Amino acid sequence: MLITLAYRVQRQDLDALLGTITAYPLTEEFEAAWEGLPKREGQQRPRYSALATGLVAATGRPVKLFGEYDLAEEEQRTGSRMLLLTSDGAFDDRLRIAVRAWEGHIRGGKGTAVLAGLLPTPEQARSFADFVTYRAGQVPVMPGWVFRTAEWQVMRKLAAKPLRVDGRAPVVLSMGTDGSLLSWDPDDLIVNRAGTAFSMHRVTARLTTRAGIEDPVLCFDAHLSRISPQGNWAKNVWIDRGEEGAPILRLPIRRRPDKETGEWCSYLDPAIAKILEACQLSPLDIPDELPNVPEAIRPQMAGARFHALGSGPGPRFMLRLHEHIVRTLPSLVPLSYEVDKRIRLARRVTSYAVDGLPPAAVGPSGYQRVTLACVYGTPQGRERMLAELAELTGRSVEPLAGEPATPVNARLDVIARYCPDLLAHDTVNRASFLDSLELPPGENRLVAAWLETEYHPDAPGPELDAKPHLRRLLGHLGIPTQFLATEPTILPPKVTRNSPETKKHAARAALRDLLRAAGVLDSRLLEAVVAGGRPNGLTRKSLLVGIHARRQQTGADGTPLVLTMVALYVDPDSLANCQMLVYSDRRLAWVRGGQGVADFHADVIGTTRFGRTGKKAELTRDVVEARLGDLLALQPEGTPMVVFVDTQETRTIWPGLQNAQLGVGPLPADTLRDKGADVAIVRLNTEISEIGRPVTRREKANMPSDPGKPAAPDRKVYQLADGDRHCWLFAGRSASIKAKGGDRGALSTRWTLPAGLTSQLAVPWHSYTGKEIVVVSPGSWAPEQLASLTASLCEQALSWDDRTQMPVPLHIATVVDEDHPDYRVSGEEES
Repeated sequence: MLITLAYRVQRQDLDALLGTITAYPLTEEFEAAWEGLPKREGQQRPRYSALATGLVAATGRPVKLFGEYDLAEEEQRTGSRMLLLTSDGAFDDRLRIAVRAWEGHIRGGKGTAVLAGLLPTPEQARSFADFVTYRAGQVPVMPGWVFRTAEWQVMRKLAAKPLRVDGRAPVVLSMGTDGSLLSWDPDDLIVNRAGTAFSMHRVTARLTTRAGIEDPVLCFDAHLSRISPQGNWAKNVWIDRGEEGAPILRLPIRRRPDKETGEWCSYLDPAIAKILEACQLSPLDIPDELPNVPEAIRPQMAGARFHALGSGPGPRFMLRLHEHIVRTLPSLVPLSYEVDKRIRLARRVTSYAVDGLPPAAVGPSGYQRVTLACVYGTPQGRERMLAELAELTGRSVEPLAGEPATPVNARLDVIARYCPDLLAHDTVNRASFLDSLELPPGENRLVAAWLETEYHPDAPGPELDAKPHLRRLLGHLGIPTQFLATEPTILPPKVTRNSPETKKHAARAALRDLLRAAGVLDSRLLEAVVAGGRPNGLTRKSLLVGIHARRQQTGADGTPLVLTMVALYVDPDSLANCQMLVYSDRRLAWVRGGQGVADFHADVIGTTRFGRTGKKAELTRDVVEARLGDLLALQPEGTPMVVFVDTQETRTIWPGLQNAQLGVGPLPADTLRDKGADVAIVRLNTEISEIGRPVTRREKANMPSDPGKPAAPDRKVYQLADGDRHCWLFAGRSASIKAKGGDRGALSTRWTLPAGLTSQLAVPWHSYTGKEIVVVSPGSWAPEQLASLTASLCEQALSWDDRTQMPVPLHIATVVDEDHPDYRVSGEEES
C-alpha cells in the first residue's frame, strides 16, 4: 500500500472538521460600484485580494473576496455577484471602517466612498456542508469559493497539538492568515552554519476532489520557506503582532530606494496602513533596518534565488507530518493505493545500443536523411561536440570545417562549420553570416544545428543573448537548434570553472535534445512500450498525441494562449516506420517533427484568439478538433488514437476533464468519436497539492530497518483502491534523491541532522513525488493498458537518463514551447 498526504473527508465528519462560514453576498450594485473604482494602468479591475488583505491586517481573521466565477448558480440567481467570506462569525464595525478607508486610499481623496454603504448584513453562519452536493458514483459538487476557504478551519485544528519529530522537542505550529502553519518559534528556525541564512517549515492544505471518490478530499503538503532578514528579493512578509491567539499576518511587501539616502527599504501597501489607522490599531511599520536574525518580522524570499540553505523539508519530515495528521485529525481517512500487478514496466535504458545509433532511428523524423551541423567558435567546442557524437553513435568522425558531410550511418551524417562571428553575442547583423555555413540542400534532408554559445551560470550574462536570435533565424530556414555552453575565457573572481563531468553531462544532454527536436528516436522508446512478454504492452500501430496549452503573460497586448500539439505514430514492429509530427501554425498543417519545431520557434509565441474560458475556449476546442481530424486522416483507416492532456493546463478548455464533469462534458476529439473513430483520452496531473504527495509504502518486504525512515515508492504503478478504479498514481523519486547521498532527507529531518553533517543543510532535499493518471475515455483499450502505456512513456525519456513528468508526446509538446525564444520573456506566468 502506498501512503500519501491525501485524505477522504467522510460526509458525516464534514461539519465537525470544517465548521461554519459567514457570508456577505454582495449585490449587483456593489459590483457596479467596484467596477467604477479607479484602476491602475494595465488593470481591468481592482484585485479582490487587495481589499481582503487589508481586512486580514485589520481583523487578524481569514477573509476572502470572490467574484462571479467562484459562485454557484444558485448564488448568482439570488442576485449575488460577489461574496465576502469569513469563517469566524460576523465582523464588528471594523468591516465598514476598513472598507471605507481602503476605498478612500484607492480613490486618492477624489470622489465619494460608496462601497461601505452597499455592504449587506451578513447571513447567519452556515455549515460548509450546506454548500456541498453529494452524487452517487461521482465527486461532490461545491461552489468554487468552498475549495479556497475550507482549509482555515482544518489547519486551526491541526495546530492544536504540537508536531512530534524523532524525539526532539515538539514543534508548535502557528497559524498564518494565508491558512498555512508555520514553525515560528525561534528555536525551530533552520539556520546555516554561518548563522546568515534562515528558513522555516510551512505546512499547507487544500480541499479538492478525486476522480471516483464521492467525498471531498484534503491534500496536505510541506515546504521550507526561505527568510530574507533584510527584505531583499521579498514579495511577502510574515508579522507576529504579539497578540495571544492571533494568527501570524502574511502581507505583501514592496521594496524601493529611499529618496534621500538611496538605500533600499521595505514598506507595506499604504492602503493597509490607512485601514489600520482608521481602525485605531497600532501601525505596522517595517523598520528601515531589520535585525540580522529573524524576529517578529520575517520577509519571505521570493522565487528560486540563491540561498545558503537548501530547499525542501525532506521525506522523513513528510512521514512525521502524516503521522501528526492521522493522530490529530482521526476522522480523516487516508486514500488507499495498491500496486497494480497487471502493470509491469520495462527496464529503463539510459544508453544507446552497443553498435550505436541505427539508421532506423532516422525514420521517425520523416526525412530520408538528417545532417547534424556542428557550428563552433572554439576548438574546445568542436572537440566536445564530436566526442559526444562518437560516444552516442558508436562511430568516431572527424569532419573538417567547410568540408562536405561525413556519414555516421546510412541516414545520418555530420558537418563542421567554424563561424565565431555568427555565434558571438555582440554580433549586430548575425543574419549576414548564415550563407557562410553552406548547409547541404535537399527536399528530403533535415539539417539540425548544434551551436556553441558562451555561457557560465555564475558569470554576468551578455546584454544581448545570441541564442534566441539564432534559434529564430535558423527556424525560418526550417532548421531546429540546440546549444552547447562554453565557459568565457576570463571568469569573474571566485567563480569556479565547471568540472569535466559537468561539461560532459551538458554535451550529452544537448545532443540528445537536438536529436529529439529533429525527430531522431532510437529503439529504447519502442522497447519501453511494446509488450515484450509483459502484460498490457503496446501490440498494435497507434497514434499518440500530446496537447499542451499555456498562458504567456505579455502585458498590454493581453494574454496569449500557447498551444502546441505533437503526435507520435508508433509501429511496435518497426522503428523506421514510426513518425513524429508537429502541428505548424505557419503552414496550418501537420508536418514532420523537425520542420514543426523550427516553424514554432520562428513564429511569434501564442495568440490572443485562443483562451481557456468563454468564447475563446470554444474557439480553441474547435481548432483542436479540426487539427485532430486532419491528423487522423493522414493515418491508415482504423488507427487508434490516444490523446494525453495536462489537467492543470486544459481542464477549463475541456470541462469534461474536470472531476465534477469527468467524461460527460466536452472532451478533445468529441467529433471524431461521434463519427466512430477510436480515440482514448488520458489525463495527467502532477500538481502535488491536488493529488497528495507520496509519503511511504507499507509492505512486508524491502522495508527500511529504521522504522522512522519512509520507504521509497517502488518502480511500480499504484491504483486507487476506491471509486471506479480508473485512477492511478505513478509515484517515484527524483534523480537527486536517487543519487549517492541524496536520501539524507529520509534518514534525518533538518532539525535532527547529525552534527557532523550540517553541511547537508545547504543541499536541496527532495521529497517523493508522483503523477496522477486518469483514464477519462478508454476507447477500445482496457483502462489498465492505457495506464501502463502512460507510465511507460514517462519512465523511458528520450533525451535524459530519468523519467519525465509527462508521457513522451506531451513532454515534447511542452519542451517545444519552453525552447521558444520568447518563452516567458515578458513576465512571469500567472499561477
